[in-house]
Amino acid sequence: MQLLPSRAGMGRRRLTALFGVVAVVALAFMVGAISGARAGIGDDVCPDAHGEDTNTCPPGQVGVPYSITFKLPEGQGCGPGQDSWSVVGGAAPTGLSMSSDGTLSGTPTQAGVFVFDIQMSLPDTPSCNGTRDTTQRRMTLTINPAIPRLVLGPESTAPATTGAVYSLQMTASIPDAKTFSISGGALPAGLAIDAATGLVAGTPTTAGTYAFTVYAKANGDARSDTKSLQIVVRDPLTITTGAPFESGRALGEVRVPLGSTWTSSGGSGTYTWALTTGTLPPGVLFTNGSLSGAPRTAGTYPFAVSVTDSEGRTANVAARISVASALTVTTAALRPARVGKAYATRLRTSAGVKPIAWKIRAGKLPGGVRFDRVVGSLTGVPKKAGRYRLSFEARDSQRVVARRTLTLTVNEVARPRR
Repeated sequence: MQLLPSRAGMGRRRLTALFGVVAVVALAFMVGAISGARAGIGDDVCPDAHGEDTNTCPPGQVGVPYSITFKLPEGQGCGPGQDSWSVVGGAAPTGLSMSSDGTLSGTPTQAGVFVFDIQMSLPDTPSCNGTRDTTQRRMTLTINPAIPRLVLGPESTAPATTGAVYSLQMTASIPDAKTFSISGGALPAGLAIDAATGLVAGTPTTAGTYAFTVYAKANGDARSDTKSLQIVVRDPLTITTGAPFESGRALGEVRVPLGSTWTSSGGSGTYTWALTTGTLPPGVLFTNGSLSGAPRTAGTYPFAVSVTDSEGRTANVAARISVASALTVTTAALRPARVGKAYATRLRTSAGVKPIAWKIRAGKLPGGVRFDRVVGSLTGVPKKAGRYRLSFEARDSQRVVARRTLTLTVNEVARPRR
């Protein structure tokens, strides 16, 4: 006979079964909660380097801003913003730092290979057990050396001169091939820039101040630079010789003061004069473009003078001084004359600087005789016998005067003997 369970027993069995179902559901919920809070670090940013037990991040470069953000694998974690990141071992590249949201950023300051450990932690909450879900991973990040900047030079330019060849070599901080051009302003007329070498060269034609900007770009990358400069172009430096050196040669005479002022034009700034070669006559000096003094010794003196401006230009001129001995009347006596007979004689001089001008300072010529002031001659037919005392004066181009007193004797006509 089959016994049927009592109502009380049946109730107890149903309650037990129901509790078991609830317990299974609760356990499943707890397992699901723990599984949903699992931590992890994805390979998206820094892929796994097989065989090296490390993840390799994209390389950086010294001086160039860098940023990557580490992330959890899809479907893991407790939700946006609840995971916390940090560097827990080794050292991140100098200049970079890790924020709690997993971003490693900054500007690297040192090249090298950096190996460091990062950690991702979940919060310790009932729904997200962070104590049990902490993940670490080793990272490798290479920071490459900085690429040298392109910096143009020079910082200044030398002045130029019209009509003279000029060159200015642009410089650069890198040896890489570059292309040069003028991006602003203008070079002096007659100058041009070589696109491949950066040499500014030519012969300027017009004086003035010319401001311009040179642009250069590296042919293999985007590096570039500009340099603003100016070139000052001056007219040539010249010397103008003063009198009596207009032809480059001057005549002087012993003990006669010699003076001459020379001038310079063109160039720029202060002029500095110098006697560069040769010698001046004793007694003559050259100072600041002026010759002065009285020669003490006859002779020929070639010399050269230079002038230099404050920007280094130089002009030169050669000259010569011929110094004569002092003028002297060398005629010691006059040849006698005779009444009624043609007479001619010429006074003589030595040294001095021609032309010579003559005159009679004192005395009276015999009737019929005249004196030529140009050549210093006495000519004519004396009319009256006698002794005529005459004082003659010769004056040369240096205004030197020489004097001589002479007597002209005019004799009677000789009578025939019986």
